[in-house]
This record gives sequence, C-alpha cells and structure tokens, in this order.
Amino acid sequence: MEQICDKKQCSGCQACKNICPKQCITMKYDEYGVAYPSIDQSSCVDCKACEKVCPVNQPVEKRKAVRAYAAWHNDLTTRRRSASGGAAMAMYETMIEQGGVCFGTKFDPDLSLRIQSAETLEEVHAFRASKYVQASVENSFRQTKDYLQDGRSVLYIGTPCQIAGLKNYLKKDYENLITVDLICHGVPSWQHLMDHVKYLNKDIQKQIDDITFRGAYSFQLSLYEGNNVVYQKDRFLDPYFTGFLEGLFYRENCYSCPYACDERVSDITIGDFWGLGQEEPCAYNMGDGVSVLLPTTEKGFRFVETLKKKMFVDERPVSEAVHGNAQLMHPSERHPKYEEFRKLYVEQGFENAAWECTKEQIKTYRKQSKPTLWKVGKRKAKSLLRKIKQLLFSKEKEK
Repeated sequence: MEQICDKKQCSGCQACKNICPKQCITMKYDEYGVAYPSIDQSSCVDCKACEKVCPVNQPVEKRKAVRAYAAWHNDLTTRRRSASGGAAMAMYETMIEQGGVCFGTKFDPDLSLRIQSAETLEEVHAFRASKYVQASVENSFRQTKDYLQDGRSVLYIGTPCQIAGLKNYLKKDYENLITVDLICHGVPSWQHLMDHVKYLNKDIQKQIDDITFRGAYSFQLSLYEGNNVVYQKDRFLDPYFTGFLEGLFYRENCYSCPYACDERVSDITIGDFWGLGQEEPCAYNMGDGVSVLLPTTEKGFRFVETLKKKMFVDERPVSEAVHGNAQLMHPSERHPKYEEFRKLYVEQGFENAAWECTKEQIKTYRKQSKPTLWKVGKRKAKSLLRKIKQLLFSKEKEK
C-alpha cells in the first residue's frame, strides 16, 4: 500500500501514524513543503489499520450546536495573554483543578510545534494564544487512550481534523474525555513558518525560542529570544501572516474542509465571537477579547457550566455565532495566486514566493496604515469606552 487516502484530502491528522502496529509511518515533507504520511514498505504488513482509521475514508459523526455563549476569562491578565476571551485557558485550568490531564499545542525551545500533555497549571500556560501553523500530534492519541483507560479525565484541544483523527483512533466515546475543536481558517505548513523565521534571523541573529501571532489588542507576528521581542510586524506587513490570512498556502485539503460548517466533531467548539451583537443587542463587544463557546453534546454542555466559576458566560443565538464566522459556514477560499506560490516555492523557496504573491497588498497597507495623532486618540477613547461598558455590564449581571 503506497497511499492511505487521496492526497488532496489528507489533513495530516496523523491518526494513521498513531495506530500503525509496526510504527512504519512517518510524516515527510513534499516538494511544496507540506507534510504527508509516508509508509516504510519494508516494515508494512498490509494490515490496513491506517486506511480504516483515516477520517477521509471513515468520516466521523458531526453535530450542530444546540447553544451558543459569549464568554471571557474573569482574570484580565489571563485574557490579555490568551487568544480571544481566554476560553481555552479556563478549560485547561478547570481540568487541571479536577485532577485531569490536558492536551494542547506549544512551541518547544527549538520551535518545533507539537500537541503535548500537561498536568500542572504551570505547564498549561505554554498552551495559550493562537498558533497559526499546523502542529504535529506526535503520539498524543496513544497517550490520550492510555490516560482514559487508567480512569483519568482528559481535555484535548486541537483543530477539527485532529479531533476527527483522535475519535477514529479511540473507536469509542469515553465519558471522561472532553474534546474541543478550534474554529479553523486553514493551516499552513510548519516548514513554511520555519523558512520565514530562518530568513528573518539572517538579519537579527538571535536565538529565537518562541513565536506569537496575537497581542493584547492586535494581530502581529512576534519572535522572541527569552522574554525579549526581537522581531514584530503587523499581520498585513509580514508576508507569512498576510499569506496566512489570505489563504495563500494552506494545505490543499483546507480549501474543501468538511469541518468548516455548523456541524462540529467535538464536544465543544471555541474561537473568537465575530458577529457578536449583530442579531441581538448586547452591552459589551470584543474589548479585550470575547470567546464563542458552542457545546454540541450533553457532556460538553456540562463542562461549559463548570467554566462559569472562571468566566463571564452569556447565552447568545446560535445563528449569531454561525453567521458571524465564515468558517462555520464554508471553507476558506483559495488565494488567486495559490498555484503561482507553489511554483515559486519550488523554484525560489518560501520567502521569495510569499513576497511575490503578497507584495502588492503589503505596499497598499503600508500607505493606508500611517496613523495620524487624531486617529490614535480616537482609538484610545473608543477602547476606554468599551472597557467602561464592559465593567458596568458585568456588575449589572452580578446583581
């Protein structure tokens, strides 16, 4: 057997790698810098376990959310250090306090990005904030099964395709497992990000050991050496970030993603609550970040109820959450220069390919983004007003 599923539909979930009894499946990058499973034919016994576990070949059950919530972490510092409203961090903290195990995504010091386990509050802090690149699940499916069979409660947060792979790998629903999928726009290859980081480091010559994509009030690519920021660019001034936002170099399967819809694969779906207030008035807005929570199962709903000790939670119409977020309705669109990027990547590498395909947009943004003192003052005034409204609303809800 040379191919597990149609390559164009492969999400790289690594369920096949986790289930292989001979461990003869590894992830290898193709000529476009994207990782796909590769089978060592000399070790393969043709058991077809990889074919049977693959979510492309065996689609998982999906369910629509029955409720929707706007939520944010009660601790302002935690919220500002997290993506959106800090929902994931509240989930991690709650599971750890219940004596459970958490699986989340973190950059290692060598910048490899992996889904890893955590059993302490200190360990889960490394999971916070969005990572706009595909993480490797490594052997986390096997670890999850071991913990579940030992009777431990487990929280697993990943992209929808990773959750689909986990569920097929486990083969049954465990009452002590909470799965959470992220509203995903699409995933670039980790190799593309590393190519970009290596290019940037030619000038700054630093020991980069961490990467973030969001600040307290903005989207920006930041590279760190220890606690020091050594590179920082706005989302529309950095070729990698611009390419990510515009769908220039996602995996091929992302453009036809079966999970980019209002039917979800996890117990709970989380993300930013875009569209908040568009269907029903509310006295708060995005401010320091608002998460959307979409439970689709009874145990997912029960887990959301436990989060109210750590989060402000307000029920909203499900339709508001869906209509405000394009990825809950359809997959991201392929960038018009997608094929040009792939051709240039093979010929010239990531940096030249990304720059050639995003340079006009970046130049336009530079011209439009020169701030005036009046604009800066207006933004600060609006931010202050949002905080006051949010504080007043929270106090009113407490009465």
